[in-house]
Amino acid sequence: MSSIFISHRTTNGHSWTITSKLGHILRIAEKKYGPRDYTYTILGVELNQDGHPRIWYPGDCKNLVIQISMNCINDIDRAVFQVAHEAIHCLSPTGTNRANVLEEGLANLFSIEYTLANGNGIWTSNDQKYTDASELVKQLLSFDQEIIKKLRLAQPAISSIDKELILKTNSNVPENLAERLTVIF
Repeated sequence: MSSIFISHRTTNGHSWTITSKLGHILRIAEKKYGPRDYTYTILGVELNQDGHPRIWYPGDCKNLVIQISMNCINDIDRAVFQVAHEAIHCLSPTGTNRANVLEEGLANLFSIEYTLANGNGIWTSNDQKYTDASELVKQLLSFDQEIIKKLRLAQPAISSIDKELILKTNSNVPENLAERLTVIF
């Protein structure tokens, strides 16, 4: 049986597990959207039984765990899609599960783009709320592909970016778009 956690020896070293993929995913996310908050320690990836991927903060001590759904155990592509989404939340963790539309939309968009670009197939969210959030982020990025990095220079926590900061960073962004991106998801 194949598993996302079992590495096998290959002629080039070892096969990729979800843990080694996480390292690559984080490097790409940081390159695109700025460095992560290294005051948080990412402990790894684990499976949860309720089917909802998330970030968990065990012990309230700046540790975090990426939880993915059980149906990933034998499906590395599904696991990569879920971990890529959660990796965006690892860039600027807050110790809570409250995110704005910008953060959730960026996470969904990044997971779709990452899986496609890295040979893990075509994946999309089956929840319209995430799709809608991604579309808003695409609109924002159409004004400036580097805007997330620029915003995070002023406010590193994506979920704390507000309408005023978006408008100050790029005056071409419509006020309505900035407002929709900064409400709680």
